[in-house]
Amino acid sequence: MDTLLWVFALLGFWQLVSSFWRWLLSFRFIPPQISLLFLVKDNQDTVEGLFRQLALDCHFRDLCPASGKVMVFDLGSQDQTLAILRRLAREFSFLHLREISQGQLGQALQDFNQGILVLDLRVLPGQQALAQARHLLQRTPPLLQGRQLARQGEK
Repeated sequence: MDTLLWVFALLGFWQLVSSFWRWLLSFRFIPPQISLLFLVKDNQDTVEGLFRQLALDCHFRDLCPASGKVMVFDLGSQDQTLAILRRLAREFSFLHLREISQGQLGQALQDFNQGILVLDLRVLPGQQALAQARHLLQRTPPLLQGRQLARQGEK
């Protein structure tokens, strides 16, 4: 009986130590998981329509990416692009905005994992960027999409 008690005590201690170790490792910096990265500069005419259409796709077609999946880098817009993006980022949880200069772009891209689709709206028409984004989001496995994760958490 004492042997069995010691075995259970050691198993409990091992669980405690391994849980503590996983908790400590959770504080390491992990770059956000990004699937789509939009580069914008002076695109006030196209950004609102593009991201509102993506939001509609999220709502009606269930393509909404998980938190941190869509990042927008503003490269120093001189028009209303930045104000529009700030408003949209507050409105849509999937959209994350970051202001960087043209010279910081290379370093900023190195901060993210490989396998992201970079859509440069400075040279790419809005409709083509939307088509590329839809294509990527449709290929994303459902378990990785934000709505699917939320629904699993509710069960």
